[in-house]
Amino acid sequence: MKKNKIEKEDVFGCVYGTTLLGERGQIVVPKKLREKLNLKKGDSFVVVEKHGMVALMPTGIMADFISEMTKHLEKIKINN
Repeated sequence: MKKNKIEKEDVFGCVYGTTLLGERGQIVVPKKLREKLNLKKGDSFVVVEKHGMVALMPTGIMADFISEMTKHLEKIKINN
């Protein structure tokens, strides 16, 4: 079964270009991605490493994820 473009993007993500690590450890997030995600100067991120890959997650999304995960775990705990 051939996946359509949207399904591929959901599985693999989208490539927005490349960036360089600067002298002080800074990177530039490509403009198209900043616009798509409405990222602004001063936004904060959780930095995650797994299998040699780096991911940046806006702290608000991470807080929402932790909150939802906590609710899910509480439901499991109640049902056991």
